[in-house]
Amino acid sequence: MDKGTILTLLKYKRWIDSETLKTINVISESTYSEKRHLMLRLMNHVHVVDMIFRANISGQKHTYTALNTPDTPSVDELEVKMADSTDWYIKYVQSMTSADFFEAIKFSFVDGGAGEMTAIDMLNHMLFHGTYHRGAVGWLVSECGGVPPKDVLAVFLRDHNN
Repeated sequence: MDKGTILTLLKYKRWIDSETLKTINVISESTYSEKRHLMLRLMNHVHVVDMIFRANISGQKHTYTALNTPDTPSVDELEVKMADSTDWYIKYVQSMTSADFFEAIKFSFVDGGAGEMTAIDMLNHMLFHGTYHRGAVGWLVSECGGVPPKDVLAVFLRDHNN
């Protein structure tokens, strides 16, 4: 496990979450209200899961009872919340030792079931979970005549990893 790789992937996540939200913001709310709302629901779901795993990895309790919130935040609200969350992960990972990544952490799933994962497995889940849902958002953006951002690690590494 390379801490530097996890930090790069978190920086990539912060960048592509922001790019995805900027793309959603230009989709016409009046013309594509249902699909635009679904895009925001998907991005909010990503944020909620990020926050749940943030609590899990740090040994804290969270207050989520579902994998999304009843209310749908605006693009601007989500951009701030998602960036803050990812910045927290970056700081947390920077403080971790090599042994911390392989520590088994017990937690409860939102449905009440018992869970146990290593910290690295939690980080990987959080990172790849977001990628999956951003892909669905990209498809919806295309259906609305927009151009989804290049959700590609190679593009981030070439153009944005300073």
